[in-house]
Amino acid sequence: MFHRFAHRPLALAVMAIALTASSVATAQSEPPENYPSRNILLVVPFAAGGPPDVIARVLAPSMGEALGRSIIVENRPGASTTMGTLAVTRAAPDGYTLLASSLSMVVVPYVLAKPGFDPLVDLKPISTTGSSPQTLVINQALPINSASDLVSFAKANPTAIKAAHTGIGTSTHLGLLALMQAGGFETLLVPYRGAAPAISDIVAGHISLLMTAPSTSIQLAREGKVRLLGVTGTKRMTAMPELPTLKEQGLNLSSLDSGVWFGLSAPAGTPDAIINKLNAATRKALADKNVAETLARNDTTTFTSTPQEFDKLIRDQVAIWREVMGKAGVRPE
Repeated sequence: MFHRFAHRPLALAVMAIALTASSVATAQSEPPENYPSRNILLVVPFAAGGPPDVIARVLAPSMGEALGRSIIVENRPGASTTMGTLAVTRAAPDGYTLLASSLSMVVVPYVLAKPGFDPLVDLKPISTTGSSPQTLVINQALPINSASDLVSFAKANPTAIKAAHTGIGTSTHLGLLALMQAGGFETLLVPYRGAAPAISDIVAGHISLLMTAPSTSIQLAREGKVRLLGVTGTKRMTAMPELPTLKEQGLNLSSLDSGVWFGLSAPAGTPDAIINKLNAATRKALADKNVAETLARNDTTTFTSTPQEFDKLIRDQVAIWREVMGKAGVRPE
């Protein structure tokens, strides 16, 4: 990409180098025991309103209070989360630029041929923050009342089902891949700009199904506008205990047993002492009853981890989704 800027004045290049050198110098000159001495930026590589954004904005005030500095949340969506993620991987490893990590982060290398970063090399895990299941939503007019009905119908009518997703590599797309592989069927996949327009088209009958967060689907199901067939994971939702898991219905989506998980990461090279301070602040914030209850109302189950435990989760998920994406024939473009 840098060749596109070759015609710019040399002064811009010199300025960029100077700023980078200044940031690195600051990172190296400040002892970890003095961290943090200024406000912290938390980059969310998604648009506002989704689970990663909600978690970040709920956590930020409590984490900031624990650290004694404000945490500023900034949304940088785009390019399968790579725009925001790259901003963090290229930042100084000083603890002042953090990433709201998620499941989408680990599948980017299987979606984009040159994502610009490796989640196992360029980021340093801090802690998990929570997870959210996915619900299987269908149009009310379909003669389908269970997950087994869906599998039978899709196999008998291979062109009748149109499934929505919000982009290759997003959680809605990964949910569909896991669902189809577990059920042994295929459907037409239709990309949408977001879950909201997709589920609106399910209500209108323009699209058949969607795998999405409970916050997008539960209220519409209660109003009788869509039908929920099941939920991912190993246990039923507290908000809708009558809805069985897909596993109970014979569909083993093992890749989603841990839900769509979320966490916090820093640029590789961030000192362990700073990572440990951020981990402690995350744990303290998530132990706050108000934080946990607010996130629970947004269908997110909170859970923390050590940096090492989060690192293992990421590595395990990379292996799982490499296999899932390979079986689905998804190739980096």
